Amino acid sequence: MGKHITGIGFVVLVSVLGQAASGQEGGRVASGKGAGRVRWQHLSSTAGQIPTPDVGRQVATLILDVDGDGVNDFMVASYEKIAWFRRSADGWTRYAIENGAQGVRLEAGGDVLDIAGDGDLDIVMGAQSKAGEIWWWANPSPDFDAQTPWKRHEVIAVGGTHHDQIFGDFDGDGKVELAFWYNAGKQLYLAEIPADPTQRWPITEIARLSADKANPEGFAKIDINGDGKLDIVGGGHWFEQVNGTTFKAHVIDDDYQFTRSAAGDLIEGGRPEVVIGSGDGVGPLALYEYKDGTWAKRVLIEGVDHGHSLQVGDLDGDGHGDIYTGEMYNPGSGARCRQWVLYGDGRGNFETQLISTGIGCHECRIGDLDGDGDMDILQKDFQQDRRVDVWLNGGTRPGAAGVGAGAEFRGPVGLQLYSLRDVFKDNVALGLQLTQNFGFVEVELAGTYGLTPAEFLKRLAWHGLKPIAAHWSYEQWEKDPAAVVAEAKALGLAYAGCAWIPHDGPFDEALCRRAAAVFNRAGEVAAAQGIRFYYHNHGYEFVPHGDGTLFDLLLAETKPELVTYEMDVFWTVHPGQDPVKLLRRYPNRWELFHIKDLKKGVATGKLTGSEDVRNDVVLGTGQIDLRAVLRAAQEIGVKHYFIEDESPTVIQQIPQSLRFLESLSW
Repeated sequence: MGKHITGIGFVVLVSVLGQAASGQEGGRVASGKGAGRVRWQHLSSTAGQIPTPDVGRQVATLILDVDGDGVNDFMVASYEKIAWFRRSADGWTRYAIENGAQGVRLEAGGDVLDIAGDGDLDIVMGAQSKAGEIWWWANPSPDFDAQTPWKRHEVIAVGGTHHDQIFGDFDGDGKVELAFWYNAGKQLYLAEIPADPTQRWPITEIARLSADKANPEGFAKIDINGDGKLDIVGGGHWFEQVNGTTFKAHVIDDDYQFTRSAAGDLIEGGRPEVVIGSGDGVGPLALYEYKDGTWAKRVLIEGVDHGHSLQVGDLDGDGHGDIYTGEMYNPGSGARCRQWVLYGDGRGNFETQLISTGIGCHECRIGDLDGDGDMDILQKDFQQDRRVDVWLNGGTRPGAAGVGAGAEFRGPVGLQLYSLRDVFKDNVALGLQLTQNFGFVEVELAGTYGLTPAEFLKRLAWHGLKPIAAHWSYEQWEKDPAAVVAEAKALGLAYAGCAWIPHDGPFDEALCRRAAAVFNRAGEVAAAQGIRFYYHNHGYEFVPHGDGTLFDLLLAETKPELVTYEMDVFWTVHPGQDPVKLLRRYPNRWELFHIKDLKKGVATGKLTGSEDVRNDVVLGTGQIDLRAVLRAAQEIGVKHYFIEDESPTVIQQIPQSLRFLESLSW
């Protein structure tokens, strides 16, 4: 094994923008008025907290889960070598990917994908050469050795130096392609990945920019025009697929091509915005908003000196997109080089936090580096110190595994997309972007909003969202369970369920027994396809019956091997039941859980299955003892938790609810 290094140290951001504050290893740290949003924990190879990269002049980074343990690792590359840093509970261990080979000279950029189709992420990078090679390296998981390089495959050779690559389904054929620049030729190419990815990848030139402009650089991917297809952003343009491999180039800023690009829904509603930074030069960080057929430019930071790092993500966990950027040291402004986060409010306003000065940023990235569900910063320089730094967002929450989880409550926590129904009905892309911004990975579906299962699944994947479960109507399950299961399978679901049993007047025994028969049949059909059927309680089922309720009868009449249950804690407390007792009475029947809270003072003991949605409140502020309930749910083995917030202020409430869950202790 390689050298294993641990250690932590907090940097508290306390001074106003531009003033010095205490930092580490000569890096000055300061803050703007947005500094209170995030407290950054600074780790550095210069302080021995991260292994020394030891690759030479560092040209690229990537963040990816190399070993498939659910926690991201990261990669640093030089012109000749690549190393990856394996994350463990208390630090990182350095492993080799490329130790230097004749004829291999790497350039900035790169991306990750399961190229081999074996379930592990592989990496791709381009050459700085006249031959124009692009290689990919096959992940050897689980057979990692700290000193043994990965197997490299040369699959493309065209043009010359290739700075930047990006994967995506850009031609709408349901398969992932690789987009890449031949920078000196101002040419944009698309490469198809063949069945045998070790063979040559067929390539097509899809755009060529003006020869009298600067060499294009930078990539982002997003659906710019809302047509349901990923578009390519880069070189001051966005590229729209017209048909097949025919693309149309649209100008965003024709005089700002030799730049870095990012994109996101920074002004929520309408088209997404594009952010362009100075890259290898001096220029502004600018936001481009699509208005009346043109891209309106707004300068966010004047005079960014070699701003070769630029990404968009939600760093403060408020559900709105933020911007991360930084300057190089040399070339650049030397000891004055800066690193910023611009915190967005979803309306185009930003608060700027200066994270550091004097530590170079080149190809720096944001991503969850400690598995606690929030965005961290991976920082590296280019020429000055050949160091690597990590800035952990709020430090690492002990024991956390994703957003909404913490030291005690371990989740996983997803979102029932019905929570954002008013957004999804008008703008599916915005609904998915908000879900991603909140930090969710797992989701429970409530329809596909007019899209086919394949198309909706593809859009979920664009946003890093994994569908776990979905609801269908009782009538669909009763009439044609096979059709429902086929749709669930097409969506890649592990669970398919029902959340309402139709009834006129009070729910009665006959309806209950009929539903049990429908559910058993549904469970049988689902099980044959490897899917679990489930029922979500809704309050009206707790009609007194014998020594218990009709809900007890429903549980008794449904077969455990065919039917599992999703407790909605709101619709358990609302009819006057004790969710802790119910969980423990039937410890083997609950696999899914809806986390909600009921406003204090609202009467319970009602069997209506309905309530004013304004009585859905921020978790931890209502009358439900969620600490006790979630502890019991975790103890009996609930597998997946979903926040469902039906309130009209859901977008404001979800971040607060997540922070409550993350703070839980028993």
